[in-house]
Amino acid sequence: MIRILVIDDHPAVREGTKAILETDSEVEVDCLEPPYTAELMEKIDFLQYDAVLMDMNLGDVNGIELAKQITSQEHQCKVLLYTGYDVNDYMEEAISLGIHGVISKTESKEKILSHIRHALLGEIILSFDYVKKLIERQTFKSPSMKEANEPLTDREKMILMEVERGLTNQEIADKLHLSKRSIEYSLTSIFNKLHVSSRTEAVLIAKSEGIL
Repeated sequence: MIRILVIDDHPAVREGTKAILETDSEVEVDCLEPPYTAELMEKIDFLQYDAVLMDMNLGDVNGIELAKQITSQEHQCKVLLYTGYDVNDYMEEAISLGIHGVISKTESKEKILSHIRHALLGEIILSFDYVKKLIERQTFKSPSMKEANEPLTDREKMILMEVERGLTNQEIADKLHLSKRSIEYSLTSIFNKLHVSSRTEAVLIAKSEGIL
């Protein structure tokens, strides 16, 4: 029997995921209702679960921060981000925190369970696009960057502020009324200017230099 805990602030997603996955006789699903507080996470016995499917944005709560609290506890439960957004920019941070990858809410029951079973074997669930971008970044990274000493533009500062709040590229695009591609281009520029390769590094450097 595989025991799964679903943490999502949308009732339809919680109950829908439970209904779909429990059509498999080897799966049992519990759903955790909000509010999602640090105190609540401390009370839950994660030893009883094999995997946690956690949405990244839980209202005012950052799912990655919540996942960090879960993975810091002593248990074998695997935490997987469960989202409808592109979270490739967060993968390095997520993996470093012990999160075993990302599962899209649009995946079929068979694929979701397949991903979970791979995670239970200690494998990391990564998308093809993420691995491709990672290889390209390592292959084409150049020590000399034209924009190295250029200051961030006002738009780039606004985007970085939303990154600090834990928003995905799509959510930032929606909030600032820009296209997702524009956000991606701006993040690339920010990374180059700050000499970093991840969102977490960008926020830390920006804070240390007084940009944020």
